[in-house]
Amino acid sequence: MKKKQPKLKRRGRAHRKDKTQKTASQVFYRLPIREQEKLLDFIQGVRGLKITYDAFFKHVMNPDAHPERLESFLSAVLEQEVSVYRVLPLEGVRMADSGSFVIMDIAVELDGGAMVNVEIQKIGYLFPGERASCYLSDFVMHQYNRVRDERKERFSFRDLKPVILIVIMEDSPSPFLEVFPQYIHRERITYDSGAKVRSLFQTIYISLDTFHKAGHNINTKLEAWLEFLSTDNPADIVRLAGAYPEFLPCYRDIVEFRKNPKELIYMYSEALAVLDRNTENYMCEELKKENEQLRSAVSQKDTDLRKKNAALAEKDAEIAYLQQQQHQFRNQK
Repeated sequence: MKKKQPKLKRRGRAHRKDKTQKTASQVFYRLPIREQEKLLDFIQGVRGLKITYDAFFKHVMNPDAHPERLESFLSAVLEQEVSVYRVLPLEGVRMADSGSFVIMDIAVELDGGAMVNVEIQKIGYLFPGERASCYLSDFVMHQYNRVRDERKERFSFRDLKPVILIVIMEDSPSPFLEVFPQYIHRERITYDSGAKVRSLFQTIYISLDTFHKAGHNINTKLEAWLEFLSTDNPADIVRLAGAYPEFLPCYRDIVEFRKNPKELIYMYSEALAVLDRNTENYMCEELKKENEQLRSAVSQKDTDLRKKNAALAEKDAEIAYLQQQQHQFRNQK
């Protein structure tokens, strides 16, 4: 018990520090207890902070301030060296099924003209393929309209560049969990004839939960980036920073959040609010899916029951006919 006392004292000082900021304190105490514990542990240096929340990810990976970080990550994922040419304005797609305004976390144009969207999902959405198609279609149409306006009569479809969507999922939906221990899923579009047809779309899904559970060694830059994104364990952080010192500036930026607990609490609370809305939408979709499955099962049972009733009726008619024949035969005798 004596070993735990210093930690409890530090925790008390952190509480008092939060209380000096009245509004921030109210926001803090509205957070779930588990999230309060996470924040306090981070402020006290007991654990790290995962950057898989939108605001934290943008702060650490901001391509305007630190283009080399995003370039390193994209090069590892795309398996080729890339350079960021410019940051693109964030565009949203209004999804008809939920009415929510979905925004890409980071959108950039590479030196070769390809456009890349990096999206963080705390909870992987249902229908990932359908959603990705909507996102990419919207982005391609924005590119088409812009390039056509710029080039006018000189426009050619050859001028359009690839659009790549990278979806990083902290909790992956079932299609990706079913292929455990594979943690990176790169879309490949091919034709059974072997025809080489250029496509503008590519989607890459990354399952952080699978990567973490599979316990991969950190032997490549990609594995180093996924470890950075998926762990807040101090031992893992020390191990990663020792093997890849280029991550030290990223961790320094994360530590900077400790200097302003008020701002940290607001950002964390806002991130949790977004997560709650996404979770609510996810649960609604799950319930819809279950209802559809139940309706289908009930419909199938009704069909089976009607078939059984029809078969029974046919048997009853056959028995009645035989009984009638038997009765007539006895009367003839």
